[in-house]
Amino acid sequence: MDIFDERIIINGENKIGATVSYSDYFKKRPLVLLIMGTGKLDRDGNMKGFKSDLYKDLSDMFVRMGYTCIRYDKRGTHESTGNFNSAGLSDLVNDSATVIEYAKNLPCVDENRIIACGHSEGAMIATLLTKQQKLESVILLGGACMCLKSAMEYQNYKVLDEFKDKKGLLAWILNKTLSKEKIEKQLTSLYDKAKKSKKDTFFFRGAFLPSKWIKEHGSFSDEDYIKMIEEYNGKVLAITGKSDLQADYTCLDRIAEFENVTTYVPENVNHMLKEIDDDNSLLNVQKQYKRLAKNPIHEGTKKQVEDFLNLK
Repeated sequence: MDIFDERIIINGENKIGATVSYSDYFKKRPLVLLIMGTGKLDRDGNMKGFKSDLYKDLSDMFVRMGYTCIRYDKRGTHESTGNFNSAGLSDLVNDSATVIEYAKNLPCVDENRIIACGHSEGAMIATLLTKQQKLESVILLGGACMCLKSAMEYQNYKVLDEFKDKKGLLAWILNKTLSKEKIEKQLTSLYDKAKKSKKDTFFFRGAFLPSKWIKEHGSFSDEDYIKMIEEYNGKVLAITGKSDLQADYTCLDRIAEFENVTTYVPENVNHMLKEIDDDNSLLNVQKQYKRLAKNPIHEGTKKQVEDFLNLK
């Protein structure tokens, strides 16, 4: 199958750089909107010093399954205009809705069959999008049922657990100075400072962080996302690998019994949907991501997505 990638600019509140991928431009097919995770990766999943092509690979996968796919750059990054630092979670949701409204008018899109597929933070955005857009189904990869604070706690707890049995000065310092209680206190302080900030960014523990983004993320709990999934009248597929160090796969237990939800928790699969080949340490996870970047998306994950879509 030939896959065609067309780079476009969508005019809205800001200009949004996007890529529409299809096999036949004049045949209406269901649309998959790809929503990326946190940070400044481009629409393909790449940035300077890091090339994963994760979102390009996901897009190709969906096109081969018979869908049109659209992916885009976040506001203020790459070919999208606007201010990245002043954007909040609500702005990211609105940008996703803008991309959908544009795509509905394309000859290769069936405007009545829209699927949102969110990865990492994109899973949160896709869940929130169910309140704004009529979506046939939602696919949540590495981020279902977790608010940002819970994800940050999970990642910090993982670091603590790794250092618990290690030797050396750094391990000794961390074990003496950090605890779950201190991590929770620091995160509470982070969100309190974001609420009080009058500027686009605020300084916290050595870094400038986006005020509105953290403030708006702080207004949602795990329970809020779970309730949205339960109330959504479409089908949901939630996938988190057991070796995902950025999202807790056990959170899927909280929605597994919902009638509209299918969950899948593959063994040895990381946050980038790749099968791991090491001891899976948070301290070395970026090296792992780079080393496995050229590997294909986990076969079981691809099959689960295809089986889910074939239920339609």
